[in-house]
Amino acid sequence: MEFIVFHFTLFMLLSSILTSATCLSAYLVSRRQLMLIAAAGFLFYFFDIAWVFQDNILAAGHAWRDNGTYLALRSVATLVSGVGFISSFWLLVCAYLGGVPRAVKLVPCVVFCILSIAALVAMPENNLERFAFYTMRALFLFWMLIYAGVRYLLQKNESERARLRRSAGLYLLLWVLGVGVVVEDALYFLVPGAGGFIMDLRAVAPERNYCENALVLCCMVVACRSAFKALSLRFENPPVKSSAPQEEFIENNLPYFSRRYQLSPREQEIMREVLRGKDNQNIASELHLSLSTVKVHVHNILQKTGLENRKALIREFWKDA
Repeated sequence: MEFIVFHFTLFMLLSSILTSATCLSAYLVSRRQLMLIAAAGFLFYFFDIAWVFQDNILAAGHAWRDNGTYLALRSVATLVSGVGFISSFWLLVCAYLGGVPRAVKLVPCVVFCILSIAALVAMPENNLERFAFYTMRALFLFWMLIYAGVRYLLQKNESERARLRRSAGLYLLLWVLGVGVVVEDALYFLVPGAGGFIMDLRAVAPERNYCENALVLCCMVVACRSAFKALSLRFENPPVKSSAPQEEFIENNLPYFSRRYQLSPREQEIMREVLRGKDNQNIASELHLSLSTVKVHVHNILQKTGLENRKALIREFWKDA
């Protein structure tokens, strides 16, 4: 069991950080707020798993694991990562639904934080306290799903209802897995002697919830799919407007591109202007050439690179660079 838990934990850590990085990349090219929030959420989840990995794998058998200061810091770290990732997913739901007042965005996060602290501080340290603490996450998830469902039912715009219906499969799956999270925790913490494969895994890492892992993995698939779509759109429509960072990038990489395709110095000049988004007439004016000469140079560049048009040429440059 330790072997399975160890490698599954590594898989979850890797999946979380890669999904976070993918979403961040999609945000940098699309500036979609959804992608930035998703990146933050999966990063928090990475640390949430890392604390458990530290306790149950790395710290096993060490005396400092039972030190009061360490346990206090560990509880704070778990609280921060839990509040961070579950609040990020709530903000993600709000951004997807749109038109959510700021108070509605913030109040559930504050309530979740307060109730989680209360479960840690006010209750005696036992299995009931652990069940109450971790069940707060599932309750917040149910709040998200109920809110989203009510927003759908109250929506009058048919096109908006159709947009929300596209997520119906994920919505139902999250309900099923959310219930599974509560049932799994209840069996482990509240039912002495509960058996089964999942319970055997929980015996190795008591703070892990495998239904929650499955739930987050489903969200990772959806997030990566959206991120890949944003990145592919960027590839299909590369930047053509000039900006200071792009100018520097063009100047640094154009010589290598020109050498690769054996462009002449004049063709390299023409290529630079093409990358700045200028048409043939503007290039002719900029370089004091006739329009026909520019057309010939552009034709030669396309011939040497084996590309069909300017758009494909620009895309090839940004891909290779």
